Amino acid sequence: MKLSERLLKFILKKKSVVKTDLVKESFKTICFFSNTAIGDTLFNTPVFRVFKQHYPNVKTIALLNPKNAKLFESDPNLDEIILYNGRWNSFLKTRNILKSKKIDIAFLLHSNEPQATPLAFLSGIKYIFKLPNDKNDFNFLHSNNPSGYKPDGYVVLTRLRYLNFVGVSSSDTRMSLYLNNDDIKKAEIALNKKANEKIIGFQMGANSKSRMWTLERWHKLANMILLKENTRLVLIGSPSEMELTNSLEKKINSGRVLNVAGKFSITEAAAIIGEFDVLVTPDTGPLHIAAALKTPVLGLFGVASPESSMPDFDTELHQFIKVDFVADETYSKHKDYSELMGKITETNVYNKLKKVVDVL
Repeated sequence: MKLSERLLKFILKKKSVVKTDLVKESFKTICFFSNTAIGDTLFNTPVFRVFKQHYPNVKTIALLNPKNAKLFESDPNLDEIILYNGRWNSFLKTRNILKSKKIDIAFLLHSNEPQATPLAFLSGIKYIFKLPNDKNDFNFLHSNNPSGYKPDGYVVLTRLRYLNFVGVSSSDTRMSLYLNNDDIKKAEIALNKKANEKIIGFQMGANSKSRMWTLERWHKLANMILLKENTRLVLIGSPSEMELTNSLEKKINSGRVLNVAGKFSITEAAAIIGEFDVLVTPDTGPLHIAAALKTPVLGLFGVASPESSMPDFDTELHQFIKVDFVADETYSKHKDYSELMGKITETNVYNKLKKVVDVL
């Protein structure tokens, strides 16, 4: 624990919150803390929706990451969005904003410590809930008792457990993403899809090398797909992933490859994913965007677990390939497991794609 964290814990150690597993009094405002990656906020959209269905008159506020908040601006289940980058340099400013909202309940759905819990407490929020929290240094400021991780399968089921604290039970895991018509129109113009054409999206990047497929495998898969004349490939990615997509585009050297990585806003890029016939991707944000938009997905998994990441809805649309790997006591998220992804061959992927795209 860093010195700043120790100091903060010392200052707050004699503080307390109301302890309960069920809020029985009436409440007017709730805040969903979800200011990390795109996928994790998409995992929380079922919580937003189900909560609003049960409490339509309660004000819903979401604390979101400025890098991806635009994706959720049109969500009808959120009344207000507050931006927070999760860092100390904007902690006090965000605390002042939250305090002014007179929030009754906070669900710390996915927000990093050591900022998240102190931020909620110092914002004057009466009920603060966090799952799991048994290893959280600030769990004495959580309304719920310390609780460990419970493997529920699909990660959204864990997020839905927060609703139990307000008397709601749900297994409705469908993620939601609400695109505006302007972004959809831009996507349609950019792709200019022809009749009977099948567009296959490639998402090459991920947040770690352990989750990324090799450039050579992508190249061989592309060549197999392009043997079918009515297919086209679209390479997507963030600005930081343009080097990857540029390398693949150069290797393929075909007029039927469109490289849009880093060329569109985050909402426009999501709309492009919504136009695909299928997206081939490792376990990363675009996989969950595609699932939310009902775009078929072929997920590539090495060290990651498809049981927790692959959607458990629209299962007829989605396929995945998982390398035979089970994490044991030697596993560490800091190790490089990229060799596992190399065990997935282009033939493996192509054969799975044929189950999704009927022209292959």
